[in-house]
Amino acid sequence: MKNPLIIIIGGLLLVIFITQVVMFYTIHEKLDQRFALEKELNLSSHQGSNTWEEDANNWNPYQELLQMRNRMEQIFNESISKFHNNSNATPLPQIAAIDFKDEVDRYVVTVDVPGADESAIDVALNGRKLNISIKVEGESDNSSQLLEEFKGEFYRSLTLPGEVNKEKMKTVYNKGILTIILPKK
Repeated sequence: MKNPLIIIIGGLLLVIFITQVVMFYTIHEKLDQRFALEKELNLSSHQGSNTWEEDANNWNPYQELLQMRNRMEQIFNESISKFHNNSNATPLPQIAAIDFKDEVDRYVVTVDVPGADESAIDVALNGRKLNISIKVEGESDNSSQLLEEFKGEFYRSLTLPGEVNKEKMKTVYNKGILTIILPKK
């Protein structure tokens, strides 16, 4: 009883594997044809790049995940806020926007925190770990139907890709934007 069952399962797995290989090969051939046509006609398949191949080489999965996470948070917050428009429920927690740039000689982190007091901002660097904590206080306005400004506490910890010179770290807070400059070693 076990041998015929194992043979059937093995056969099914083999058929599935062969099907996937054929599908992969077919897709690969179609992409090769597309790349060849694109090069021949010198077409751009995506704004900002010359070819699909360049898009694939410049693809940043981390950036893609961050954009997806931010969009999902936005959709979730918009859908939940529709249910709370006429209730006294507390607002949903929000996350301050962070941009990270890896430049030739330094890392630059910018954090969007309008309304924060400079004394309520704490930036600490321990090795390659950058810790940012911010507390934004504001007056409670119960008359608003929809309030999207950032209020509350924000904490974020980033692991930097490389070593930095802690003594030359510089933070600047101007008009609601915190900029942290971290020179590389």
